[in-house]
Amino acid sequence: MDFLITGGLVVTADGEFRADVAVDGEKIVSVGEALPRTPEAVVLDASGKYVLPGVIDVHTHFALRSRGTVTADDFASGTRSAACGGVTTVVDFADQLPGASIVRSARARIEEAAPGASVDFALHMTITRVPEDLSGEMADLARMGVGAVKLFTTYRAAGYLLEDDDFLAVAKAANDAGLLVTVHAEDNDIVERLEAAFRDQGTASPSQHARSRPSEAEAVAIRNVAAYLGRLGIPVYFVHVSSLAGLQAVREARRAGRAVHAETCPHYLLLTEDEYSRDRAREFIMTPPLRTAPDASALWNAVLGGEIDVIATDHCAFTREQKALGETCFDVLPGIPGVETLLPLIHHEGVVRRGMELRDMVKVLSHNPARLFGIYPRKGAVAPGADADIVIFDPGCARAISAADLHSNAGYTPYEGMKVQGWPRTVMVRGRVVFAGDQFVGTPGWGRFVPAASGRG
Repeated sequence: MDFLITGGLVVTADGEFRADVAVDGEKIVSVGEALPRTPEAVVLDASGKYVLPGVIDVHTHFALRSRGTVTADDFASGTRSAACGGVTTVVDFADQLPGASIVRSARARIEEAAPGASVDFALHMTITRVPEDLSGEMADLARMGVGAVKLFTTYRAAGYLLEDDDFLAVAKAANDAGLLVTVHAEDNDIVERLEAAFRDQGTASPSQHARSRPSEAEAVAIRNVAAYLGRLGIPVYFVHVSSLAGLQAVREARRAGRAVHAETCPHYLLLTEDEYSRDRAREFIMTPPLRTAPDASALWNAVLGGEIDVIATDHCAFTREQKALGETCFDVLPGIPGVETLLPLIHHEGVVRRGMELRDMVKVLSHNPARLFGIYPRKGAVAPGADADIVIFDPGCARAISAADLHSNAGYTPYEGMKVQGWPRTVMVRGRVVFAGDQFVGTPGWGRFVPAASGRG
């Protein structure tokens, strides 16, 4: 035994109970009351604290090359930030590389991530063009352990949009290979029509971002995708659902018997489009945009009611200097930092303020992400045999969020000054402590690629 965590409240998706947790090597070996201590074990006293499975952020963009630049956080700084917030596994994205197969593109991304990663990582594969041997490449992708594909219904100019026939072909081949189909859902016709109108009218300032990509675009795309994938019996996972309209489209699809999963993000739960009327509007531009207070309230009700499967961050960090390069809402680099504040924000705003059950917090931050993306029960559980990805969380630790205390290279946080109750005290990845005493103590290169298993759902 290397570690014995004693006296804490262990929280799982099924409930909470007092227990000790024994860790040997990279694995949890025992969970139970009054476990025997061995002379060599380091004892971590978790009295008065929660013992949580490590958070799994299934939506990050580290070292993303897009629009002529690269995000501020690479895998070294991004996973350092993750570790300091209790995120022990991230699921990032591999883009198709020019002249390379899908599998070669995925392997190149793993090779890029591994030397800097201090937490474990898995991959989604972003598909932007259809290869000749689509079925064969999807099967190869599944065999190497990539568990999902990402498809876009917008961003034609940026090269991400798949037209309808190609979209359906990729979705069918991915599903046949056992991959989960994830979708960025905004209707491209609506988005392009509004962009043209706003540019013609000279009303394309950053303050107009919410109006330029309305919730109607999200709802239309969700309805369309859910309908035509549903007719083929293909489950779909909608990333970053941002609005009541989008949520209603998810509900309609589920009532029609469609297999639909929904993700939202902390910024849609906690921030509103009012940020676009302020001086630093650029710092809050992401897609989809922030919505209204009623939208945020509706999303919170859906979280508390179990309608949202996953809360992830869509961490896509740019510096203020990078953000300032854009003059309009259409060319400001879209994305915000968020991986480090995910757990404290959802604990405070969900558990402390709204009475969310701890087990439900664990479901949306750990259990459901692991299950949906094929890495459960290795990840997402405090149980014998699971990886020793553990967060000792102090529910009484109160602090104000400040960029000065965070570890992203963005240099700012959209949650600056927000007061939260609850913060990680110790974070362990596969049996190694990576955060303790408010300090990052991890090692770049410790993180490993986690292959997805088959049979998810």
